[in-house]
Amino acid sequence: MRLNFKFNEPPKIYDYTIQENDFVFACDFNEVSFMEIPYGLINDIEPLNLYKNPIGKEEMLVCQIKQGNNLDISKGNIIEKFGTNLLFNVNDSYENNAIGTPLISLSKESFGQVIGLKVDNYLSGETRDKFSAININTFIECIEILVNLQRIKPEKTLSEPKKLSLKEKHILKEKGIILCKELNNLLFESPGSQSISSLWFYRTHYAWFWTPTKPNEFNKEELLKCNWSLIKENFPIIAIGGDYNGFPPAPRNEELIHYLISSKLDFLSD
Repeated sequence: MRLNFKFNEPPKIYDYTIQENDFVFACDFNEVSFMEIPYGLINDIEPLNLYKNPIGKEEMLVCQIKQGNNLDISKGNIIEKFGTNLLFNVNDSYENNAIGTPLISLSKESFGQVIGLKVDNYLSGETRDKFSAININTFIECIEILVNLQRIKPEKTLSEPKKLSLKEKHILKEKGIILCKELNNLLFESPGSQSISSLWFYRTHYAWFWTPTKPNEFNKEELLKCNWSLIKENFPIIAIGGDYNGFPPAPRNEELIHYLISSKLDFLSD
């Protein structure tokens, strides 16, 4: 596969053929992709640095596409962290049309660094004043899972979640993680009781995610409106944003999350 990197300032096009050992990663659920390119391939272009721990309230810059396919820089503010995302608004008139562009922090701690990547506007609502970007920290954590487990070949980093056997579904059900009929064996629920709220789980080819927020409907667009948290060792087990912001799940559900951490890729990838 060949890729073209086109830059307007300075005007230049770089052509690159993806090599067999290049690390590439894509996740349909989080709508992100990544490709490692050789150091020094792109000259005369200043790279942007990443900042893993955005505060969640800082000012930032984001791009939109104007007439003539020109990029226009708009200033805005991060409103809150919401699961794997950062929600932000923009001070000026803003077109939600530059998907995949970076959010550049203007805070003292991370000035000029990338804190998020613009995704589609699932969380804006009717007022069209709230936009969404994936938190760059989530993106980095997802990549690290695969690298740390030595899953670096494209057949592993670009694969779909594996098809679960009847035995694997039964094991999860015995633990209290019940498969939902929707979404092709990817969505699960830990049903609530009188004193315990329900949790929903989503599996990808590299990690599980959880949310305490029930989707309005069981389709991808509605799922992405929920505050999903990454399940990973040494990653905080608390709700991020929403009605339960900052709170851990009930002890029973926390045990389920620890179980999924210990299972590594058993239910995710062959």
